[in-house]
Amino acid sequence: DVGIDGLVLSGGNLLSFVYGPFPSDGNQAAPTGGGVSPPVHYTLNVEAAVSFLLSLQNEDGSFGKAPLLSDWAAVALGAYEGQSATAATAKEKLASFLVQNPNPGNFLTDKERRAMALMALGVSPYNGTGIDYIASILNEFDGTQFGSSELVNDDIFALLPLLKAGYQSSDIEITKTIAFILGRQESNGSFGSVDMTAAAIQALAFVSGSEGVSGSLASAREYLKAQQRGSGG
Repeated sequence: DVGIDGLVLSGGNLLSFVYGPFPSDGNQAAPTGGGVSPPVHYTLNVEAAVSFLLSLQNEDGSFGKAPLLSDWAAVALGAYEGQSATAATAKEKLASFLVQNPNPGNFLTDKERRAMALMALGVSPYNGTGIDYIASILNEFDGTQFGSSELVNDDIFALLPLLKAGYQSSDIEITKTIAFILGRQESNGSFGSVDMTAAAIQALAFVSGSEGVSGSLASAREYLKAQQRGSGG
């Protein structure tokens, strides 16, 4: 909202200049005479992102009030491979909080998300807390799929923790769920939205050798590529 003379920088800021369409507008018209400009990509400063995340951690180790915020923070910090001692301490505090507060919510997807969060921090989803989350997930399997037959997200997020917890692509719960997920893919390659298609790709990539999966992944990838905006987002 201001000109370059109105921007105040401080230590650690990254300033870049990009020639082309304004990057925040995903619907800009293509420039005339020179073809379509390539997408604008930005480099993520992981250390800065982690520092920001840690600045929001509560004293008890949690993030925010909703359980899902702490769970997704656990997934993010679990992926961090830097050397920050502060981040290591934060992960320990968060793990302790999750162990002492084992109720993530009443929905199947809450249990699936919590299982992923625990494993991201090195805590067993079987006996690391007072709840066996793997058993809780398996209890929702009806012989064909997990949870509601009207939804596919609870099946996608069942595959991720179960495969990480030791289940194989040959196990009946996995094979049936793969078939159910593939059956919910739309003709354009999507699974209902960009968000859910990306999640489906993450889950199916672990079982890419299963029947029909490679073709499904290729179709989903093409759908995502078609949805990318000129800004890169």
